[in-house]
Amino acid sequence: MVGKMKIAKRAIYITTIFFALFIVVLIVASQKDDNTVDVKSENVDYGKLDDIVFSVVTDKAIVGDLIIKISANGKIRADKELEVSSNISGVIDKINIYEGSQVKKDDLLIQLDDREYQLALKEAEDQIMTARVEYGLLKKGLPKDTSSIKMADIYYKNLEELEKSFQNGSISKSEYTKQKDDLDMKIIFTGAKREDFILNKSGVSRSTNTREKAQLNIMHTQIKAKFNGIIGDFNLVEGERINAGETLFKLFDTNQMKIDINILESEISKIKLGNTVEIEIPAIPNEKFYGSVKRISPYIDSEDGTCKVEVAINNNKQKIKPGMFAKVLIETNTLENRLLVKKEALLVRDKRNLVFAVEDSLAKWKYVKLGDENEKYYEILEGVKEGDDIIISGHYNLAHDSKVKVIK
Repeated sequence: MVGKMKIAKRAIYITTIFFALFIVVLIVASQKDDNTVDVKSENVDYGKLDDIVFSVVTDKAIVGDLIIKISANGKIRADKELEVSSNISGVIDKINIYEGSQVKKDDLLIQLDDREYQLALKEAEDQIMTARVEYGLLKKGLPKDTSSIKMADIYYKNLEELEKSFQNGSISKSEYTKQKDDLDMKIIFTGAKREDFILNKSGVSRSTNTREKAQLNIMHTQIKAKFNGIIGDFNLVEGERINAGETLFKLFDTNQMKIDINILESEISKIKLGNTVEIEIPAIPNEKFYGSVKRISPYIDSEDGTCKVEVAINNNKQKIKPGMFAKVLIETNTLENRLLVKKEALLVRDKRNLVFAVEDSLAKWKYVKLGDENEKYYEILEGVKEGDDIIISGHYNLAHDSKVKVIK
């Protein structure tokens, strides 16, 4: 028991010694810190702070129109974009274009080998000659009977009545067809359709249709431009065989370009046809373009809650290419005679909006109340007045009454 008491006393003694040493260390450390602050304080000359002059850039607070804009992004496309194909199959005989060619409407772009179709045309003309001989013989052999013309008029009236009965559902389609064929034959035999009958019987009608088809095919061997534009996606060579309906290349009308953008349903009511649009194209830096709202979709996409808007832009200098990315700013409203400062001027300190104004080479801290805004300006409702020199650069480290030097 005595041994246990000795061990307990020793533990208390050791703990007391460690605690005393800990207190001594804390006192020494605090004295060392105090000495450091004192040294630093002795080296700072607070009077020299008043001699620091900050270089700043200013801009006047102005009264002007605040143009409210809605921003969106989109891809540029040509006003007209046509996938050119051939109506017939054939072999390319001559190519008059290349990638990027400027063409005009009705220019001959590609000529197909037309020899096969020229032969078809000659055969059709020969058939017409034979048919005309047959036509003459048939016409000469038919009797000239004009006594049944009155009967033809009756049959025509019957045909009109039959047509009305079929339209109002009085007779079935099969009965209508049967009676119509019967009346057509009666009209033919009255002589009223004698000329049509002879043309059909002799083969003149068929051979004439064959000739017209051959002429049409010859016309299709010439692939021409449908409108003024530029050739793109072109990769053909002379002698290559193409198939009917196959896309050969694209024709773009790039004098006028379009941008498809999506506007939130909450903002679409602010946009009207003809609104001015400012356009920035990253691929063409340091240059702005202007267009207008051309079309507004009549419905809202239920998936993303947006409405499609089409913007038109002139491209007379041909700088803009289809597929380029564009940022657009659509002017929706103009607020007249508003006090404005540039957005770069605004600072937030202690959760309050403020700007610095230069007065007698000093930066004056001014709290402001904001109104509307656009991408460039804030409307100021309270805090500054027109003509104040507002600091827009070099103001992040300023305090009230800091000395400043205005630079350009």
